[in-house]
Amino acid sequence: MFNRLIFIVVLVLICQKGWAQPYVVGGKTRHRFAQLNLGIDQRFFHSTGSQSAQLNIFGQVEHKPLNPFTETRILIGGTHFWGHADFYIAIPILGLGGSGFKTEVETGAKYFPWSIAHKKLRPFVGAAWMPFMYQQGDGVALWRSGLPVQAGVAYYRNKHLIEMGVAYNLRNRFNYYISQSSAVETKTQALSFSLAYKYQLDVTLSAEKDWQSGRTKKITEVLDSLKRLNGFTLAIGPSSAFFLKPSAYINNKAPFADNHKSAQVFAEFGLGYYLHKPDVQVNLAYRSINSVIEAYGFKNELQRKALSFEVYKFIADYHGFVPFIGLAASLENLQVNETNASETFEKGVTTGSPGITFGWDIRPNRIQSWYLRTNLRYFPFLNMTMQDGLQISYNQLEFNFIQLVVFPERFF
Repeated sequence: MFNRLIFIVVLVLICQKGWAQPYVVGGKTRHRFAQLNLGIDQRFFHSTGSQSAQLNIFGQVEHKPLNPFTETRILIGGTHFWGHADFYIAIPILGLGGSGFKTEVETGAKYFPWSIAHKKLRPFVGAAWMPFMYQQGDGVALWRSGLPVQAGVAYYRNKHLIEMGVAYNLRNRFNYYISQSSAVETKTQALSFSLAYKYQLDVTLSAEKDWQSGRTKKITEVLDSLKRLNGFTLAIGPSSAFFLKPSAYINNKAPFADNHKSAQVFAEFGLGYYLHKPDVQVNLAYRSINSVIEAYGFKNELQRKALSFEVYKFIADYHGFVPFIGLAASLENLQVNETNASETFEKGVTTGSPGITFGWDIRPNRIQSWYLRTNLRYFPFLNMTMQDGLQISYNQLEFNFIQLVVFPERFF
């Protein structure tokens, strides 16, 4: 619940300045490059082609399809490239049915061959990364990464965007342990239909007139000469982490329990300092990341608390789309808590690790008091050696889809 509140707080702060975005009038300027959209959708998964298995009272395997599944999701996204692309996350808030199937926060992109336009029907195609969980009874809560491909149409009018779409998950098959020793092929619901409503907001258009008149450039030059564009930054945003490497320890001790795949959504906090002239950000980022797997009396919980020092350089500016890349050094506290039947085991280590950080800002000019940032981090060498000499992997890719970055001094 706390992490979902972080989403809401960030959105409220972002939307304090919101104006409707005209797509057609005004041309392809940097202040019309990207827009924020907030909304909700209803998605229905059809049971066709799904398959589960279980042991009957005679010890025989019986197959049956999964039930249909419907879910309601909060949508947070941004249209980019003047209405040709939509990058989004979808956060499930309510699900019904599914026979043990449920999705987590989905991250995706849609492409509009003809840009979104007022009172126009526009087709789109897209793809997404969709973590999902499947569980039978007291068996493993098995996490997998789905890959839905999608198509549909969108209609835009007066700040409102309606979308209808169909999607098919290309990665819906896996082996599932129905006991500690028996694995069977399982197929979750692959075909889904959705209806979405989005409200379009713009947070940059009000600055376009000053940019075109040259006033923004003059103010930037004056503030730069006074060293007023250097300053502290505060950042907050919801984030997620995905395990990129299986753990030899888990594979050996409890293969039926699967591996850690996706951590719980968590809040990221940042304190930094921005250097205007070299266009460099120095930052301290704190995260607390947890993941749990359990099945048939076995439970393994990984905890990671990370304080990372990073320095990254902004390397380009495409109409306010500003990518960056840099290096990170992280102080890591890793903890394992394990229960197996009546036995418990705990181990913790504190270590350091190098990593990389990269991402992009939506930055129409360099004098705003706040920006929106997307960042990713990768620490490839995070492992813990267990009592049998095998390792548990903390090899994760962190993904912070939308982060609010504030320059407190610029408010004054």
